[in-house]
Amino acid sequence: MRLYPIAILAFVLTGCSVFSDKDGTEPMELVEFDPSITVEQLWRTDVGAGQGKGFTALTPAFFEQLVYTVDHKGQLTALNRLTGKVIWQRDLDEPIAGGVGLGENQLLLGSDAGQLLALSRETGEVLWRTQLTGEVTSVPAGNGDVVAVQTLDGRLNVLSADTGEIMWFYDNPPPKLTLRGRPTPILTDSALYAGFANGRLMAFNPENGLILWEQRVGLPKGRSDLEKMVDIHATPVLQDGILYTAGFQSRAMAITRAAGRPLWSVDLSTHQPVWVDDGELFVTTEDSALKAYNAGTGELLWKNEQMLRRHLIGPVVLNDYVAVADEDGYIHFMSRDDGHFAYRLRLDRSGTRAPMWSDGDRLYVLANDGTFAAFTIGD
Repeated sequence: MRLYPIAILAFVLTGCSVFSDKDGTEPMELVEFDPSITVEQLWRTDVGAGQGKGFTALTPAFFEQLVYTVDHKGQLTALNRLTGKVIWQRDLDEPIAGGVGLGENQLLLGSDAGQLLALSRETGEVLWRTQLTGEVTSVPAGNGDVVAVQTLDGRLNVLSADTGEIMWFYDNPPPKLTLRGRPTPILTDSALYAGFANGRLMAFNPENGLILWEQRVGLPKGRSDLEKMVDIHATPVLQDGILYTAGFQSRAMAITRAAGRPLWSVDLSTHQPVWVDDGELFVTTEDSALKAYNAGTGELLWKNEQMLRRHLIGPVVLNDYVAVADEDGYIHFMSRDDGHFAYRLRLDRSGTRAPMWSDGDRLYVLANDGTFAAFTIGD
């Protein structure tokens, strides 16, 4: 029964063609500008059937010179991320709901049917599978000792990395309305950090589930269930002992890793991952504004509101530029100094829901139809 309000909310957030062209809900027209840089495509390849219908965002995983992708039908592909050459493929022959997670020598996947799978990172061979209590909509995470994953029913599951046996779990039943999907747990040797649909960010001992601390990122406000939503949908970022997180209809925050103490917070709404680079935090808001903050103080540095309602994916930093993608398949490159447009290209008309990734020099984008490409800024 909980899937019905989730589907309705996704309909509201993504827009619908029943609205007229000029009623204030339409995506903003693309701004014309003179490009100040060039962007080169390094390679492009097909990695399967893509995201499928619905609201899945099957995120690739990157490890050294390899990248791993999975499509909604269960085709798992390993590629050389420098050349785009396919190394191996394996057909799991079952629908996949969460993206590809990494453990020590393992790939981790969650299925529509609520199974968590661990596979060999070298060959894609299935090592073990465990049935969980709900659909696995988050990307699993592993540290060699344990594997952590969240299911749609609000449960945080921690399993043995060797056997797949459930070691402990934490139940956090979601509110009546939530965003579809769950954030990826952040897993270190000494702590596990997880965000929940009730607006709480929590830290656990990964060995036994002992709660180390919890922090409210958002507090429910308003009368309706929609107004009260404060879902932490985006995966937090851990950098230099600080956790950066943001939530829907709540806040962006910087929190100390050890004690969960807030360093700063700003009111905003997002369900997209944030990106932290060189003392700056970049975030796309729910209405598709791109904002840059000082990561140490929370001071707003600049904002670009020229792509409103285009349902932006990102942001990602590429050298001196910030890249975002929109639902029409355009990738926009803005100066990280002040947010002005520098370049635009179109990867594919199917658009993109999966988060993009950058190693600083290369940008990797997976389109909804399974087109996968790498780009770099030209000389």
